[in-house]
Amino acid sequence: MKNVVILSLIFSPDNVSTAQIMAGLAEDLKKGGCGVKVVSTTPHFHRDPSLEAEQPMRWAFWPSVRKSDYHGVRVYHVPMPDKSIWSPLRLLSWIWFHVVSTFVCLFIGKIDVLITCTPPITIGFGAWLVGVLKRCRYVFNVQEVYPDIAVNLGYMKNRLVIRFFQWLERFIYKHAAAVTTITPAMYEKIVGRVAEKGKVRLIPNYVEVDGGDNGQDARFPSATGETPVVLVKRRDAASPRGSFTVTYAGNMGVPQNLGVLVEAVRGMPDVRLLFVGDGGDRKRLEKLAEGMDNVEFRGYRPLSEMPGVYAESDLFYVGQDAQAASDGIPSKIYRILGARKPLVVVAPPDGDLAAFVRASGGGVATTDDGLADTIRQMRTMDLAAMGEAGYRYVKEGFSREKITGMYAALVEELA
Repeated sequence: MKNVVILSLIFSPDNVSTAQIMAGLAEDLKKGGCGVKVVSTTPHFHRDPSLEAEQPMRWAFWPSVRKSDYHGVRVYHVPMPDKSIWSPLRLLSWIWFHVVSTFVCLFIGKIDVLITCTPPITIGFGAWLVGVLKRCRYVFNVQEVYPDIAVNLGYMKNRLVIRFFQWLERFIYKHAAAVTTITPAMYEKIVGRVAEKGKVRLIPNYVEVDGGDNGQDARFPSATGETPVVLVKRRDAASPRGSFTVTYAGNMGVPQNLGVLVEAVRGMPDVRLLFVGDGGDRKRLEKLAEGMDNVEFRGYRPLSEMPGVYAESDLFYVGQDAQAASDGIPSKIYRILGARKPLVVVAPPDGDLAAFVRASGGGVATTDDGLADTIRQMRTMDLAAMGEAGYRYVKEGFSREKITGMYAALVEELA
C-alpha cells in the first residue's frame, strides 16, 4: 500500500475551490488503495457551517492541532485565524502553519509520496524538509506561479525579496520528484525553469458533474437572510426577478478585475448584477456601484446553497488581470460550466483563460472595453445551448475520475 500525505494550506471543510479539489483527490486516492492523510489548517478562508457540521474537528495529539475525518481520510488541522486579519499577523500565522505542519508530517507515520500545492510557494520548502527527514518524495502542484503573479500584480516590488523567491521557486522545483500544473501556459513557463526533462506534468483541475439539471427548483436565501425563496431556472420575464442576471461569485480582489463589470452594466437598467462573496476589493466595488439599483451584494453562501445561485443567474462573469494571464487560471470556471451555465470572460485573448473558454464553447471571451457590448450580444444568444456545450466539454475532458486517476498513476510511478 502506498502511503500518501497531502499538505495543503486549505482543505475541507473550508469552502473554496482548492480545498474541494484537494479533498476529492484525497478521497479518490484512498478509494484506489492508498493510505492517505492530510495536513492542513482549520477553516479560515470561506467558512461553511454545513460542511463543518459534516466534518467535525476534535483535539489531536498536540494541544494546538485538531483532527477530523473526511470520507475515511484522517485530516490534521493547524489552527489558522480568519484571512481578513491584519496583514502582518496573517504572515505570522503562515509561518506558524509551516512550522507546525512540518512537525505534524514528521510524526504521522510512514510517507512514500507527499503532495503539496500553491499558494503559498513557501509550502514547498516544508515539503522538501519533510522529504529529507522522512526519506520520501514530494509532488509540487502549481495552482499559481509564484513569485510571478505577486510581482506582475505589484504586490512584490523589493528586488531582494523577488530574487529570494525566485531562488526558492527553483530550489523547490529542483528537489521535487514531479511538478504538476494546470494550464498549458503555466506548463511552458515552468518547463523553462526545470532542467530535468519529464519532471513537469500538465494535470488540470477537475470538475464534478452530477448529470442533473443543476439549480432546478433550488432554494436561495433572500437578500435579508429571511425565509428562502424558490427560484426556478426558467423564470417568467414579467416577475420581479425576471431581469437578466449577470453573477460573479467568489473572492473579490484586484486580480478578479471586477470594476470593469460594474461599469459595463451602469447603462443597463434591465441587467441585474449580482455579487456573491467577499474580499479586499468589495468596499471599493460597493462605492463604485453607489446609486445603481441594479447591483446587489451578498456574502459567501454555503456550498449547499450554491445551486440556488446558479438557478438565479443567466450568465456568470470571470475576470482576470492581464498581468496574471500566464500565472494561473480561476478554478471556478470548471464549476460554472459543470453547472451548465455560460460564461463571459474578460482576459487577454492569448491567455489560458480565454483559450479555455473558446475551446469549451461555453462562453465568450472579451476585453475590458468590449464587455458591455458582449453582454448585450449574449442576451440574444442561445445561452442554454452554450451552457450545454460547456458542460459536455468539462465532463469529457476534466472529470474528477480522469484527473484524480492521473495523480494516482503518478503516485504509483514515484512510489
